[in-house]
Amino acid sequence: MTWRTVANRDWRLIVGARSAKVLLALVALGVVLAGYIYPVVTAEPYTTSRFPAFVEGILTTLVPFVGVLLGYNAVVSDRESGAIRLSLSLPQSRSDVVLGAYVSRTGLLAATLAGSLAVAGALVVYPFGQLQLGRFLVFVALTVAYGAVWSGLGIAVSLAVATKRRALVLGFVLLFLFVVVWDALESAALLGLSSAGIVDGELPGAAELAFGLEPGRAFGRATAGLVDPTRTVEGAWYLGGWVALAVLVLWVVGPLGLAYARFARRDLS
Repeated sequence: MTWRTVANRDWRLIVGARSAKVLLALVALGVVLAGYIYPVVTAEPYTTSRFPAFVEGILTTLVPFVGVLLGYNAVVSDRESGAIRLSLSLPQSRSDVVLGAYVSRTGLLAATLAGSLAVAGALVVYPFGQLQLGRFLVFVALTVAYGAVWSGLGIAVSLAVATKRRALVLGFVLLFLFVVVWDALESAALLGLSSAGIVDGELPGAAELAFGLEPGRAFGRATAGLVDPTRTVEGAWYLGGWVALAVLVLWVVGPLGLAYARFARRDLS
């Protein structure tokens, strides 16, 4: 058995789960609805290069929740029930289990995002919009990478703890931090530094870099810098689109790699 066997088995399990269907349908509905509404509520020209700015808020709200909820029980549920010891008694390693779960759950989210964006893009183009295929494909790839970040974070919390309850709590802590309060933390930091007379209406470069590392910020800057020709990324070079793309890649591999290193050393008995 290999990670491919694990991925196929996990894929069938997730596809058959009603909760997963609801989560994925929520993402698809939000994206398709955005494609339908975009030509109605915005001004011309209607292009697939300008559409990302419209749908970005929906993606940075829904994708984190769906990614975490798809991934948080990927490994820990088998660990909690003891089934993982049976799995590891077969000719497969811990890395096979983790990679298979990551590929299946990330692949399912990626397929949903790519498919719904294709439908949304068609709604943008028909009958009066413009298709800018190259830039739109870049946006689809960035969105898939953003989904891979959050499904990876979900699986990372599944590897890091021993029970589903702890994994769910840790997953929601990440969601609360990055999705709900991150902007408020930045505003509070700016207000505090301004009140102390340290800065004058703008965060120092190190703080801008730190707050810009949040996955949603990186996704937005990469989209603005690499997809939409009408948008610009303000600030220093380290806030540019290519750096944001590198940050997204680090978010894909970093948390999952660290969590796996911890998981690989732990006693699962």
